[in-house]
Amino acid sequence: MKKLLSLVVVALLTSFAVQAQNEQFVSTTPSNKNVVLEEYTGINCGYCPDGHRIANQIMAAHPDRVCVINVHAGGYAANTYTTQFGNALANQTQLDGYPSGTVNRHVFSGGITAMGRGDWSSAANTILGQSSPVNIAARGTLDWSTRELNITVQLYYTANEANATNKLNVAILQDNVIGSQSGASYNPDQQVGSQYRHMHMLRHLITGQWGEDITTTTAGSFVEKNYTYTIPAALGSPNAIQAKLEDLQFVAFVAQGQQEILTGCHVEIENINMPALNPRLDRIAYSETLDCTNQVAVIATVSNIGTDPITSLTFQYSVANGTPMTYDWTGNIASMDNTEIQLPAFEITTNTNQQVSASITAANGTAFSGDASNVTIKKTVAEGGGAMTLKIKTDQYASETSYKIFGPNNNVVQQSSSFTNSTVNEFAFAPSETGCYRVQVKDSYGDGISGGYIRLYDANNVMLFNISGTSFASEVNAMVYVGTVDINEASMENTLIFPNPATDFINIQGNSTIQQVEVFNLEGQRVAVETGNVNRISVSGLATGMYILKVTANDGVHTYKVSKR
Repeated sequence: MKKLLSLVVVALLTSFAVQAQNEQFVSTTPSNKNVVLEEYTGINCGYCPDGHRIANQIMAAHPDRVCVINVHAGGYAANTYTTQFGNALANQTQLDGYPSGTVNRHVFSGGITAMGRGDWSSAANTILGQSSPVNIAARGTLDWSTRELNITVQLYYTANEANATNKLNVAILQDNVIGSQSGASYNPDQQVGSQYRHMHMLRHLITGQWGEDITTTTAGSFVEKNYTYTIPAALGSPNAIQAKLEDLQFVAFVAQGQQEILTGCHVEIENINMPALNPRLDRIAYSETLDCTNQVAVIATVSNIGTDPITSLTFQYSVANGTPMTYDWTGNIASMDNTEIQLPAFEITTNTNQQVSASITAANGTAFSGDASNVTIKKTVAEGGGAMTLKIKTDQYASETSYKIFGPNNNVVQQSSSFTNSTVNEFAFAPSETGCYRVQVKDSYGDGISGGYIRLYDANNVMLFNISGTSFASEVNAMVYVGTVDINEASMENTLIFPNPATDFINIQGNSTIQQVEVFNLEGQRVAVETGNVNRISVSGLATGMYILKVTANDGVHTYKVSKR
């Protein structure tokens, strides 16, 4: 009997030992530090989206080892997005501008932790290469029926830490916060129509301003902390926004004190009691139809925030509050996954801003009511012909700008990447056939043309379209329907253009009063100009070849093909 009892005790002890071993999920193998990048930002900060872009790139390069926390604080921040913790966090960095960031709150140079966005990547690589005295791991559950969050954080010290007391921090972040943002074109991936998708936004610190004390920091120490927190309907005291459970993420990190973060990690969350069927229309975006019709289309991004796969959806959408249209989609969106769905093309009024609104009205054959998504669409389609002028005003980075004009057969008929900083660059555009042309302007950096514009004028100097340089990020397209081709047909009465070919000068003799004479190369770039009542223009400095002579006179604008020998 005693022997049997002993065997039972041994079995129970063995069971407890196995159970304890299974519960310890943090690694005991020495490892390098993970990065915690705290980015100080605000909606009125024009260069902050560029900081978001850089931070996202760093995290994408090391998805399991980089945590990004966006802290809205300071004069550029909107009260709605700030928290009770942000100003204290920002103040200790000694930042002197936005965006600023700290990488593990480490001092890399200058005696302060704040750094400009250009230094984040190299600082992150430095931290990733350093050994950490402590490992961290965290996991938990989020109950959608009660909104109760349970998180377990484990630490294991693989070496003696310099400080006898460390600080454990657990942060709640929120993604997909849609709102305004200056300079959004610096990060076009997060633009949502005229608004912006804010990510990694700090909403709360479960462990308080500077974290919970950890007092066992010697080699071989194992620490486990458990946190229970009921997610309120809104987060971010004292300035709360709706806390959407599907958009929350959680980060844990351990620091020596208020500064010097040793390492951090994302918290692995298991969602329980989620709704079975729960589609979400994240956004709709304009899908360019590159033609001269009034047809456009939009792409809907849909997420499945339920446990059941979504196999069918019904969309309802309308233009400028007009008659609703419907579209039935079939496919498969797995739980916690998303997909893009293109809605059928529809008609709008060209050259006019119009709002398109869409919503999901049914999922898997069941009626559904969710939030609508809106986007403002403007399809630029001009009507021109003959000798036109394309004017592109660049910013201080003119070398990033280029343009192409595509003909009716989608062949490139004219192009240039030769621009001058912060000036108006003029290009003659004289189509040789009727049909639909596409004017494409690109910015290689992807932040548009700050303070610039793209404009097209007809032969009578009437502006056909005017596109702001900040209305696009990487590329913008405008369509032009050319109904007439009249180069060399618009001639001033009794006018002579000679000599042609020319060597030094081209003379213009006629009865009209001339106001301006211009010469354009076949790329459309203006290479010579004379203003006033002139009757000749010098071409001596031009290369041999064909050119377009444009004469603006009191009776209109006239164009001629000339050659230089």
